[in-house]
Amino acid sequence: MHHHIFERELVHLERVIASGSREPFPPTYWRDRVEHLKNCPHSPLFSYRVARLTRLVAALNG
Repeated sequence: MHHHIFERELVHLERVIASGSREPFPPTYWRDRVEHLKNCPHSPLFSYRVARLTRLVAALNG
């Protein structure tokens, strides 16, 4: 994934997941999106942000 696309995806997920949105997609959808980022080549550069998203998604599950 190109750097600017990766960054845009991170920003989007941070905004949506931080708002605690469960609609229209379930937490499993957001978890899968975050897991996809972990497999991207740029992930080590953004590991703190991806780890934070992982924690936020886990909190959505209650």
